[in-house]
Amino acid sequence: MTHKKLYKAAAVLSVIIIILMLILRNAQSEIFAVLSSSLGLVVFYTLLNYLFQTEKIKFGTSNLRLKYLFLGISIPLLIFAIDATTDLDGGFLKNSVRILLAIAVAYLIFYWTHEYRKSIQKLKKDKLEAELMLLKNQINPHFFFNTLNNLYALIKKDADAAQDYVLKLSDLMRFTIYDSGKENVQLKDEIDYLINFIDLQTARYHKDIDVNFEKSIKNPETKVAPLLFIILLENAFKHGIEKATDNAFVHLQLIEDENKISFTVKNNYDAEESSEDKGIGLKNLKDRLNLLYPNTHQLYNKIEENTYSTTLDIYKK
Repeated sequence: MTHKKLYKAAAVLSVIIIILMLILRNAQSEIFAVLSSSLGLVVFYTLLNYLFQTEKIKFGTSNLRLKYLFLGISIPLLIFAIDATTDLDGGFLKNSVRILLAIAVAYLIFYWTHEYRKSIQKLKKDKLEAELMLLKNQINPHFFFNTLNNLYALIKKDADAAQDYVLKLSDLMRFTIYDSGKENVQLKDEIDYLINFIDLQTARYHKDIDVNFEKSIKNPETKVAPLLFIILLENAFKHGIEKATDNAFVHLQLIEDENKISFTVKNNYDAEESSEDKGIGLKNLKDRLNLLYPNTHQLYNKIEENTYSTTLDIYKK
């Protein structure tokens, strides 16, 4: 459950409990006390979650045994205190004990769920790091093989063009091997990587390709996770250009402003030739986006006549 959903659920649950408390305020039973304790538990749990997310408090594991020892002693004592104060006429002491118990239980539940979420996030991160390493090693062996063949032929025809070709390939490989290991890279470096990939790809096809890359960048040094856009570009060449017999095109648009980064790829689409299998790359991209940009991204596609387009929006916090 995301944090926004948690807060909404807590608000709805609190309203329901308050309504029930108003209805049963004159009831001669323990129901009102149970409801008030439940309300305290919900509020305290939500407050702990908020304080942790804003890093106003931090929960370390250095004193884990001490925490469990304290809770293991205090919770039974509070339960015993509730039983001992049941027959008292004064409501303050009884309610105070119940509130303390609710706080202790809320803290215990929060701590357990927090540790569980942390372990799940770590597993996801480790898995995606392994998949990213696989992605770096697989960018596309077939592509590199054809690129080297083209380079061999180009050396005989045009030595100067071959040198430029080698530089582009070197830049592409350097980014893939070194920069992609960073948590974030500058947007301008990611753009250079895409341009080099486009130049090398178009050079190896023996047909005319209409390639257009529109860029509207407000801050070229904006940070972004590496290798997010290349998957969409690769799919455009693989599922569009390679299968197009004529009028092959790839149109790209990258917009960056104070609100978001938006990347769109449009390419040829043939329903008879298309394949639903987009491989591990697209799945890897979706998993990385969910981990790196939870609730702050959108990835969607659409088909209009013979054009397939995919858009990735990353919203700035």
